[in-house]
Amino acid sequence: MNTFTYTSGDGSAVLDLNDPDGVLIGQIRELRTREWDVDLGHRSLEATRSAREVKATGVIRGDKTPLETVDRVFEADLYRYVELKGDAGVLEVDGWRQPCLCVKTEPDYVSPQLTRVEFTFALLDGFWHKPVRQSFSRSTARYNGGKGYRYDYRYDYLPSRNRSILHNDSALPSRAKIIVYGAASTPNISIGGNKVIADVTVPSGGYLVIDGTAMPRTAELVAANGDRTNVYGKLHRDQSAGEYAFEPIPTGDVQIGWDESFGFDIEWWLEQTGLPWT
Repeated sequence: MNTFTYTSGDGSAVLDLNDPDGVLIGQIRELRTREWDVDLGHRSLEATRSAREVKATGVIRGDKTPLETVDRVFEADLYRYVELKGDAGVLEVDGWRQPCLCVKTEPDYVSPQLTRVEFTFALLDGFWHKPVRQSFSRSTARYNGGKGYRYDYRYDYLPSRNRSILHNDSALPSRAKIIVYGAASTPNISIGGNKVIADVTVPSGGYLVIDGTAMPRTAELVAANGDRTNVYGKLHRDQSAGEYAFEPIPTGDVQIGWDESFGFDIEWWLEQTGLPWT
């Protein structure tokens, strides 16, 4: 483990939980635990990944002010989440993230030189995710007059389209966020055997965000001046036709296709029930 942080739900505080001069949590065995809730039947099994509690031990040497600081943030976040319907905090370990709340701090050993406490974290998703992003560019040659040979051929010869591949190294199909950059008219992107289609015009300088990682899922058109419009209803969402805007990205190598008249980014989540070992 190299980094271990907690970001408050309102984004106002980032706590370093791997700080030798503050709160140091050295062992995260329970955070690495891979656990599904299972219901066994006759030659059958049903399983879900539910929110769960895990414990981790923190050590504070000398001054207890760092412990007071993290407890205040944990307390405020829990209150905002329960009473004000605010966002949970985010626990992050080496880039792997999960919505989280600290529901308990229990002293284990207290002296002037050293304090040891046990934190109980509620992991709300039941799995960890790590975002990965890949960019796909507009073809300037294809949409700016062809290849431009020295001689005046009767036709413009367009460059062949590049075969774009996305490699999804996740063990599970991945939720995705797609950002389409304007100008673009009715953007249509094929991802494996599925098409992502939005019946909108993305203006120059603006962008479209189709977010399948959010709960609930969203689609928002952002103009160059920052104006935002909900365009969820403009998305194709027909799974039977292979046109579902929020279809998870399959694992392995996935072919990406579009007419190359616009550029876009795909951000997808690597997912694991327990934190990885390496």
